[in-house]
Amino acid sequence: MIYGLIVLTLAIIAGVYLHDWAQQRIVRSSILAELDKIVKPVEVNPALRPEAIASTGGQPETSAAAEPAGRVDSPAQRPVVNILLLGTDERPDEYGPPRTDTIILVSFNPNTGAVGMLSLPRDLWVPIPALGITTKINTTYMLGELHNYPGGGAQLIKDTVSSFVGRPVDYYVRVNFDGFRQIIDLIGGVTVEVPYTIHDEEYPTPDYGVETFHLDAGVHRLDGETALKYVRTRHGDSDYGRARRQQDVIRAAVKQVLDAGTLPQLLARAPQLLMTMQNSVQTDLPIQLAIELAGRLQEQGQGNIEQLVLDNRYGEETFSSEGAWILLPDRARVRTALNAFFAAVDAPPGAEKTAVTNPASVRIEILNGTSQPEAAERAAQFLQKQGWQITSIGQADRSDYLQTIVINYGVADSVAAMVSSQLNLDADQAQINGLAASAPVDIRIVVGRDVLALLQ
Repeated sequence: MIYGLIVLTLAIIAGVYLHDWAQQRIVRSSILAELDKIVKPVEVNPALRPEAIASTGGQPETSAAAEPAGRVDSPAQRPVVNILLLGTDERPDEYGPPRTDTIILVSFNPNTGAVGMLSLPRDLWVPIPALGITTKINTTYMLGELHNYPGGGAQLIKDTVSSFVGRPVDYYVRVNFDGFRQIIDLIGGVTVEVPYTIHDEEYPTPDYGVETFHLDAGVHRLDGETALKYVRTRHGDSDYGRARRQQDVIRAAVKQVLDAGTLPQLLARAPQLLMTMQNSVQTDLPIQLAIELAGRLQEQGQGNIEQLVLDNRYGEETFSSEGAWILLPDRARVRTALNAFFAAVDAPPGAEKTAVTNPASVRIEILNGTSQPEAAERAAQFLQKQGWQITSIGQADRSDYLQTIVINYGVADSVAAMVSSQLNLDADQAQINGLAASAPVDIRIVVGRDVLALLQ
């Protein structure tokens, strides 16, 4: 879930708006000491950082080799702080360590104010060098606890994610469902734009039953319970769509707590917030560092927010030898995506953002909007030769389109423009932005008569 970042945001926001106040009053009143007692730090084992761990003899059963799938070419010295957010479904009647329902790596660049959010799907098939095995990433925390890994499950998943993305993971924040609900309510809810109506008749309940969850398309103010359902439901768009909703709610929560009008509420609710943190949050992020980061972010102002979900554009959905459903990452695609992601966060002040896109990572659907048979097939073959990934072809709603249309469902405008250019289209006339695709696609092309000559 997204609960981790919201708690983290609340920890940092005290510094964003109250940096001077914190320096003058929090330290003198020893509230920092009380916070450190409440949010118990977990000792980090430096010897188990990825750079100190040699890949042990475990061999993966597929192409997800022990070499980090996303090893990123980056400078040795980085100002960025990477914090791993873990959401867990912990229930009173369950025993043993939980699995992580959500894993999001948040990167802060205190020199520019840039923030990056990287969602790692729970079915992602990754090597765990410290244990010599390859498995689904959502089991890593549990395995660390069961194997008595130094630093526990939190340290093992930090080391595993670090190995996979090629960046050090400095800290983690772990929060459960109850903490998420309470914290959203304490900040006064979040406002989100729901792109399409959600109707889920099998939303899971705490007693292992199901209930109906319905949310109409449009702008909504969500309380904690509704926000939790919104980010948990998988109705209609899979685990990857859920990851995107999580990031959308994160941005809404950040906007909410950065609203100056929220500040008096947060101050008034500080005791409740601290109690919620005591019962629901585990972290090794020192509160002093959170305030220091907040001060730097306050100086720089809010910068770029880079978002990436490692969905099935970056790998193959398949089964492991044990029959588990997994996302097997394509190292080349992952590396390209991560290089672009971290380059945006790492960029020095004043640097222009440079788009780095691998055409094979963009999912394109092509629909035939003409009366010419196989026009969609010919367009697919043409674009595949240019390196694009064509996920599906079909018929449009009608067959009298004169002009080809390129519908962008969320990729950079420059990417859609590149597709338009290769089809010899006027980008300004051909491109439109879609609200949300019913299928997992990034670009939908409706072939019109204007490109038939090119496709002959």
